Amino acid sequence: MPAKPLEKRGLMVQRMDTVEETDGVDDTVNSTSYPLARSVQHQQHTQHSRQVVTESGPAVRLPIEYGSINMALEFSRESAQLGRSRAVSDTSCRAGSTTEAELARTSAAISRYKYYSRIAPGASSRFIMPAHVVPPRFLMILPFKSVGQNQSSIITIFSIWNTMMGTSLLSMPWAVKESGFAMSLVALVVMTGLTCYTAYRVLDSYNRLLRRGIRVSEFSDVCRHYMGRGGEVAAVFFSGLALIGAVIVYWVLLSNFMYQTGQFIYNYASGQHGPDDSGPTQYVLGNRTYNVLCPLINLDESGRNRTLSEDFDRLQMSPAESVWAMNGTDADEPLFNRVWSKTGTVPFFLLLVAWPLISIKSPSFFSKFNALGTVAAGYLLLFVLAKAIGWGFNMDFTSQNPLMRIQQFSPKFFSYTGILSVALFCHCFLILLVKPAKNPKNNTRDLIIAYVCVSITYLFVGGIFYAAYPLSKFCIEQNLLDNIPSSDILAFTARIFLLIQMLTVFPLLMYILRAQMMYYFYKAVYPSWLHVLLFHIAVVGVAILVAMFYPNIGNILRFSGAICGLAHIFTLPTVVYLISERQAARLTPLKCIVHLALIAIGLANFVAQFFMF
Repeated sequence: MPAKPLEKRGLMVQRMDTVEETDGVDDTVNSTSYPLARSVQHQQHTQHSRQVVTESGPAVRLPIEYGSINMALEFSRESAQLGRSRAVSDTSCRAGSTTEAELARTSAAISRYKYYSRIAPGASSRFIMPAHVVPPRFLMILPFKSVGQNQSSIITIFSIWNTMMGTSLLSMPWAVKESGFAMSLVALVVMTGLTCYTAYRVLDSYNRLLRRGIRVSEFSDVCRHYMGRGGEVAAVFFSGLALIGAVIVYWVLLSNFMYQTGQFIYNYASGQHGPDDSGPTQYVLGNRTYNVLCPLINLDESGRNRTLSEDFDRLQMSPAESVWAMNGTDADEPLFNRVWSKTGTVPFFLLLVAWPLISIKSPSFFSKFNALGTVAAGYLLLFVLAKAIGWGFNMDFTSQNPLMRIQQFSPKFFSYTGILSVALFCHCFLILLVKPAKNPKNNTRDLIIAYVCVSITYLFVGGIFYAAYPLSKFCIEQNLLDNIPSSDILAFTARIFLLIQMLTVFPLLMYILRAQMMYYFYKAVYPSWLHVLLFHIAVVGVAILVAMFYPNIGNILRFSGAICGLAHIFTLPTVVYLISERQAARLTPLKCIVHLALIAIGLANFVAQFFMF
């Protein structure tokens, strides 16, 4: 139905001409009123959203271009009860209804917010749509409660920490092994400093635009402002690559956890407690017995170790006799073991659970399970601590056995820096994370504290598990849980936590990836069921193939982290800073040399990944 003229609707519209904001200073709004038959009092608000008082009660004014079809449908029920009051300008009335392309672009933008919002803990810090300087035709009043800038520093720090905690946590002990113990500490300190500095540059670029009265919603908008359309496309493209890498890693881990969970249930139900597919589950080292796995110990088809005397003599350990009995041939193998295969069948079985979830048009339901991520990360920390207490510290720096001696430095340390590139990555989301802060002047301090906390967490998991693992450090797998037998009750609980948590995050990853790609190619978030079906088949098909033939999450993480880190950590923030300094006539040769060196470091980190095999 065409919109009625403003004079007939009896509303007042107030246009925002300029909006200025500095750190810790309230917004200043210069407005021009358009008087109409019936007035609506406008209440200037010091927060990002603008609150007005209508005949039906308080309402929040948001830019219409950040709404969506789904949002409009969600608001319709509440609006019917509260009495919706919308204000549109005469320009939009003459233009008629919003075009399909605008609605598609709007829906694509709001889909990112739905995904980002799940990393903000607590109801008091939910993300809100930013108040941009927009033409009056994009002005809309919705009966919606304003959240405002009331996020404390503790919540800001925790939000940044929660954003960076992810699947890379499971690969930290392997990364320490690849880098060498001493070198891993150096690499962690250096990468933390570099990533924190470039994240500060992202935050600084946002604040610079705010001081000029230019509002942005995410870092891709900053890139568009300074670098044009090409900068925005580069930011979105590499964030899409990061999402594809995350989807693949998630499928590999989901297959792994699903397999181990099924194996535990089968062994418990059948009363069988034999060795895992990676070898024996108990080893005697000295006078102690450890329930761990070591894939270095390879078994032949008869169930015996191919290099029994050589491997065990070199590793100075022997398998516990009580668990060394193996079924001799494939004919004796239970039917369950032939059907339930980690890399053969389980990646396909996972489709039965995951496919219905990713087919949901708007998976906002899954964002309600935000707390599961924190619970899973917290339990993993306790799990590593419990294992370290049970095993004790096993660090031998002087052993004559090269397999038992702790390696301090390794030329493969770039594997660690590649994983840290994704483990310390929050640059795409940083603006959204700090925007609701009550005291924006503390954002830089909160950012530094968050990075320190994240580094301590990675050091705790990677360093303690590496130091406590009782066998040769060369046995440590790319997923630390693969070094624990499926019969271990603590490991089973960790896998259950992670399985459920990742099943709630995976549909959100697919949704945001689908929304970005579909809008980029078809200018619509959901062009048709056939387009979405083919997209799902392509993405999930690649994930299944990787889970079957290359289920190495450490290598996947380091490659995806290196290429996305080259763009979002080392290049885009640096280029944006150099351009802004040149525009302000403050660019010096020293600044150019230092920041071009950052880009060179990111490029070297990416190229080195191809030589870390």
